[in-house]
Amino acid sequence: MSLETTAGNYVQQLRHAGLRPGRRLVDLILACGDAAADPLIDLATSIPLLDEKPPVAYAPIHALRLLGELRPLRMVEPLLKKSADAAFDDLNHTRAIWQQEMPQMIGRSGGSAVALLWTCVDDPNRSDIEHDMALLALAYATVIDEDVREPVVAGLHQRLMAGDNRTLNAGIVRAMAYLKLADMYGDVMARYRAGAVDQESMPAATARQMLLATATSRVADDAKLSLWERYDEFGPFPEPEDTEYQ
Repeated sequence: MSLETTAGNYVQQLRHAGLRPGRRLVDLILACGDAAADPLIDLATSIPLLDEKPPVAYAPIHALRLLGELRPLRMVEPLLKKSADAAFDDLNHTRAIWQQEMPQMIGRSGGSAVALLWTCVDDPNRSDIEHDMALLALAYATVIDEDVREPVVAGLHQRLMAGDNRTLNAGIVRAMAYLKLADMYGDVMARYRAGAVDQESMPAATARQMLLATATSRVADDAKLSLWERYDEFGPFPEPEDTEYQ
């Protein structure tokens, strides 16, 4: 049996893994290395599974998080393209987890993903949510790879000051807020006063609070969490239909 077939079989077991996969299964998948990347991408982008009953509903989350451990660059485009399909309401916490963590998993690729992410941000044919996810992934990339922080921050600032797409500018401000770029507060508020930022997407009050927050941690720091810390911090957590916590 080929390594690719073996990896695919292991990945399929994530459909039955419950709230969190066992450490042995995780170790087996990660030991397959790049051979596990494509089956993990296929499962992570199987968005309709998020609407299934547990344990199947958790499988795309498990696969997504394991991609964040392996960090194959070829995951970037499929994940971004599925971001619109994963839109959620407050009643679906599996979609909420997927949407929250997807840009983190891309960002864990650090500097290697930056060029692809800027290509998405600068493409007017991409959807608003793809732009938003790419911008957040850029923010997360800077906490994984400090060498890209300065050029990424400069790129965000340049686009905010020069761009006239109000929705895109809201996404840029959100990325800046995730990084707590307090030194850019004046320029950000100037763009709000100029009407250049969509306040429905990112209210000025929210931007102000996040940019000037006194807490030492940043939202973007979540990208540094280990695999098991993610399960502890963000779930998924038991629901009435769950029969056991795995």
